[in-house]
Amino acid sequence: MELNWNWFMSVDFKGRWLMTKGRACFETWEDDYSVSGTLYLGEEQADAAKFYAKFVGKVTEDGKAVLTVTSADQEVLPFELTGTMFDAGKDGENSLTFVLTDGTTVLGLTHYSIC
Repeated sequence: MELNWNWFMSVDFKGRWLMTKGRACFETWEDDYSVSGTLYLGEEQADAAKFYAKFVGKVTEDGKAVLTVTSADQEVLPFELTGTMFDAGKDGENSLTFVLTDGTTVLGLTHYSIC
């Protein structure tokens, strides 16, 4: 497992933003535009990372994304986030960012690499 994405999640709680962040493992299946991944807290490497949540969903050809997020906390019901994937890569670079929300929760995922 390679934690090669960064993420943040902000949640509106009584008029204040609560924020968490960390590293993520992200997988895609290009044949049907499916995606899945696992969010880990903090900046730790895979063997020391603490599981936070997992997600599954779809990304359309035009970058629209719908993800269902399932928290490690079993008291939190799975929730759906929608948003857009942005591709800012240039020649020799891979740069992807997702920004998703349900109106009170915001999830951002980003990845950068040199090809």
